[in-house]
Formats: sequence, C-alpha cells, structure tokens
Amino acid sequence: MKQTVDGRRSREREVAERVEALARPVIGAMGLELVEVVYHGGPSRGILRLTIDKDGGVGHQDCAEVTRVIGTQLDVEDVVPSAYTLEVSSPGLDRRLRRPEEYQKYEGRLAKVKTAKQVWVGRLGGVALEDVVMRLETGEERRIPLRDVVETRLMVEMGRS
Repeated sequence: MKQTVDGRRSREREVAERVEALARPVIGAMGLELVEVVYHGGPSRGILRLTIDKDGGVGHQDCAEVTRVIGTQLDVEDVVPSAYTLEVSSPGLDRRLRRPEEYQKYEGRLAKVKTAKQVWVGRLGGVALEDVVMRLETGEERRIPLRDVVETRLMVEMGRS
C-alpha cells in the first residue's frame, strides 16, 4: 500500500512540476505571480489548484483570465493525464509563506511560525543565513532555522492588507 501511495504522490508532484513549468511564464506575462501548483489525482477526476498573486491583490477577473488562458494551454499540451477540475485562487490574507524571498517580501508583517516543537508569533524580519528572523511581542529577536519550519502563515491585522 505504501508503495502505491508513494507512487501516486510522485506522479502528482511530476504533474504539478510540468504544469508549473508551462504556466509560470504565461502567468508572469499576464503581470501575475504563480505562487503554488498542487495536483491531486482522483480515481475518475483530479483537482489542479493554481494559486496566483500580484501587488495590490488578486481579483475575480484575474482568476477567471488565468483559468481561461491556462486551461486552454493545458488542454492543448495535454499535461494532465486524466480529466481534472482547474481551480485558480489568491493566497488570501493569511497566506502561507514557502520560499525565503517571501519572508523578505513580507518583512514587518505579523506572522505565526510553527516548528515541530513550538509556535512563534511576531513580526517578520526577513531571512538571514538560512534563518527566519522574527521580532517577538516581548521585543526579543528570534532566529528560527528555515529547515525547522513546518509552516509559516501571515496573520490578518485590522486595517492592514
């Protein structure tokens, strides 16, 4: 059973990587950023999720346009091996951070950083020497190795987007 699950996950990652390679330049040319591609293959129909962003935020029209353009291109290139549903959305106000450049981009924002052993809440100070830098509410600066981070999410602050 484990071999089957591992094989399925490997195929899903491979499809997501192929979709990303095809979609990233197209979405970039539209003035948008491709944040994440996730593919989950189902027994009869898979789900392909694209998360997009841009300065000032993503609107419904952005999602509809990406769905139209990328959906057509994926069908022409036959990248996804079976029937699928394409979902395009924004990362949301409480977006998850994945790459070091995202920590830099959101420097100064309130965030929650989870490791296997602890949860930290504070203002992001970017990334230094492969550590997430945070200023905790106590004023203390904390460095958390990126390799230890399980998940980082921005926190919603009233009056701030």
